Amino acid sequence: MNSHSRFYKRPLLSSLTIILGGIGMIWGGVRNVWSKEGVSWDAPFMLTIHRLHTPVLNAIMKTVTLAGELGAALVTGGALLWLGRHHRWREAAALLICVIGAAAFNGLLKLLIARPRPSVFPPLVNERTYSFPSGHTITAVALYGFLTVLLWRQDSGWALLTGALIPAVGFSRIYLGVHYPSDVIAAMTLGAVWLAVVIIGLTWRLQLQGVWQ
Repeated sequence: MNSHSRFYKRPLLSSLTIILGGIGMIWGGVRNVWSKEGVSWDAPFMLTIHRLHTPVLNAIMKTVTLAGELGAALVTGGALLWLGRHHRWREAAALLICVIGAAAFNGLLKLLIARPRPSVFPPLVNERTYSFPSGHTITAVALYGFLTVLLWRQDSGWALLTGALIPAVGFSRIYLGVHYPSDVIAAMTLGAVWLAVVIIGLTWRLQLQGVWQ
C-alpha cells in the first residue's frame, strides 16, 4: 500500500461519522425551511452580527467572501495543476468531483427549497439566486476541506490556513446580509457530508491501487 493510501486511512472513520450525523442535520434543516417554519434564531443572530459593522470590517468581509467564489476557482485550478504536475491524478479527479458535486447539490437544493434571501438588514452585496443553502460556504467546505486533508500530513500550517477559510467564508455571508445563519450551517453540513463521501471513495481507490501494484 502506497503512502497516499496510508494517509487517507486515518480520516475514514471520521468521514463515516460525519456522513451519518450530517444526513440527520441536513434533513432537519431542510424540513424547517421547506415547511416555511424557518429558524427562530436566524434574524436575532443576524442583527447581532450587524452591530459589528464598520467600514473596515465591511471591506474585509467583502474580500473574504471572494474565497468562496472567484478565489475558489483560482485555488481549484492551481491545486489541479499542482496535483497533475506530481502525477497525483486520482486526487486531482477527486478534488474536481468534490467541488463540482458540491456546486450541483447547492444548485439543486436552491431550486427545490426556493428560500428568499434575508431582508433583516440591507445587504452589502447583491445576490439574485435563492438563499438556502449558501453556495459560497458549501464550495469552501468542499475545496478547502479537501485541501486541508491533503495538506495535513505535509504541512500542518497550510492545512490550518485552508481549514480556517471555511468558517471565515461562512461568517462573511451572514455578515454581508445575504444568508441566514441556517443557510450557512446547512451548507457546512452538506459540504462536510459530501467531502466525507469523496474522501471515502478516494481512500478505497488508493487502497485498490496499492493492492494491484
